[in-house]
Amino acid sequence: MKYLSILIFCSIGLMSFQSCSSSSTSAVKGLKGLLAKPDCHGPCGKIMPCEGKEITFELELRNNNVMSSGNALFFRDPDNYDYTFRVNFAETVPVETYSDIKNPANKRVVFTGVVEGFDQYVHEVCTRSYIFKVTDKDKFKILDK
Repeated sequence: MKYLSILIFCSIGLMSFQSCSSSSTSAVKGLKGLLAKPDCHGPCGKIMPCEGKEITFELELRNNNVMSSGNALFFRDPDNYDYTFRVNFAETVPVETYSDIKNPANKRVVFTGVVEGFDQYVHEVCTRSYIFKVTDKDKFKILDK
């Protein structure tokens, strides 16, 4: 009986460790995924729990939903142009890492960055929007599939 209890306890611990580790490596998919995250979805003027943390994000590149300016990219939801977020690159990330983003061969982008929130007005309605800060070139990938 003692060994059965230990086995059950270890199994529960292992399952809980696996669920924690898999959730930390999964990417937020699209702007709808970001806005659906309970720790990122909230009202203006409130700092959300996801802010200041590193999040991996994946977004389809279609319908001309990316704009560039200096060391920043602006992404829009391909299905809803009312919501835009920004990706800022540190000086340590070479421009070549993201300069080809508008190439039609590119289909999606995956990156990891620290989240910073701010209030943004769209059609006279305030929404919480985000800036992702990417400091490592290896944490930004443009994919053709």
